[in-house]
Amino acid sequence: MMSMDIRDWGMRVSRLAIFSLGVFAGPGSGAAQAQQPVATIEAAPVNPIIENRDTSHFLNFDMMIRNQSGATLRLYEIELSVYDAAHKLVQRKALNTDAFAPSIAVIGNQLLQPGQTLDVFNPFSEFEAAVPLDRLEYAFCFVREANPQEAEANRHRLPDDCDFRTQFSVTPRVYDGKTPLALPVHGKVFIWEGHDFYAHHLRVPFSNDKVKAMGITANSNEFASDFIYTDQEGHTFHGDPRKAENWYSYGKPIYAPGAGIVREAANDIPDNAFKDAKATSIAHPKLPEGKDPKDIGNYVLIDHQDGEFSLLVHMKPGSVRVKAGDRVAQGQQIGQIGFAGDSIFPHLHYSLMEGPEDTKSWGIPAYFSHFHRFLGAKSVAVSRGPVNSGDILQSDAASADR
Repeated sequence: MMSMDIRDWGMRVSRLAIFSLGVFAGPGSGAAQAQQPVATIEAAPVNPIIENRDTSHFLNFDMMIRNQSGATLRLYEIELSVYDAAHKLVQRKALNTDAFAPSIAVIGNQLLQPGQTLDVFNPFSEFEAAVPLDRLEYAFCFVREANPQEAEANRHRLPDDCDFRTQFSVTPRVYDGKTPLALPVHGKVFIWEGHDFYAHHLRVPFSNDKVKAMGITANSNEFASDFIYTDQEGHTFHGDPRKAENWYSYGKPIYAPGAGIVREAANDIPDNAFKDAKATSIAHPKLPEGKDPKDIGNYVLIDHQDGEFSLLVHMKPGSVRVKAGDRVAQGQQIGQIGFAGDSIFPHLHYSLMEGPEDTKSWGIPAYFSHFHRFLGAKSVAVSRGPVNSGDILQSDAASADR
């Protein structure tokens, strides 16, 4: 999905790795304090999936750092050590306060009050394909910062001058996929937002009280992508944007990415509308309570019968051609792109999940077969691979629709 609505977000508590960490006294630390736990860290998911693309590995996951001490802490440095299967050091990287570059600031908020949890997205998310990622060991440096005087003093400390040091380990896993998949749209399309480091699909506020209250237990969008159509200049619509049919994506066919059985489908959720001529404000239809509880509009959920499930959402009302229990073939048309649910303009949102419930199932990598990736005037044939933010693509698959 394309908005930041927390209904797109989630975590699975049962798959969180929780580590209690001791405090290692640094400069300015007392011996008594060295015996006290300073933090617990939770990784979501426990064993992050390595996504492979061309000559790179991508590793996206969250770390929730809870301040267990009675002091206000600032996360001052994160150091990563990468080890191979023989536990030999492969790489070491650090994110800290050195020089004028944003560095540690890229993680966002770095300050933790006593008892507070800080959500940190893994800042070391891309590696060369040749780098073995058997074990990742993170070292966290914290400094006290309870008042303006300590804040000012911290500005003049070296990056590795810590009051507390803690460690945390992650064992990633490779997931190559089970379902033969084709792109769910044909023609030349653009990935408006995928699941790269900055994509909102990955930004899950795991410690958010509203997320917990909604019972969301997994991020099904961890490897999601938003597909749109544009003209040759990259424009998403022509004429008056308040008319849905003026958007190049609206009404375009959606195809089953893989064979399977339809588990769920919705077809009667009205489209959203734009309130103003610049398409900067959206009006959502008033629905009966419980009509669209997930706020995804019209959708199709396909069970590929191998433990993988495709979720395609924001479809045009009345366009969905399948219902629960129907068997679909790869490439069969199942609906059209619409503007319903949690959407800021017409597009197709696609997620591949490890379970049928998008609030309780983690997303998994989708490796599509037989498409071209355009690089300006040139294109590259991809026999099998993922897609992500910024890609311009075209499927080579033929439709199975009659």
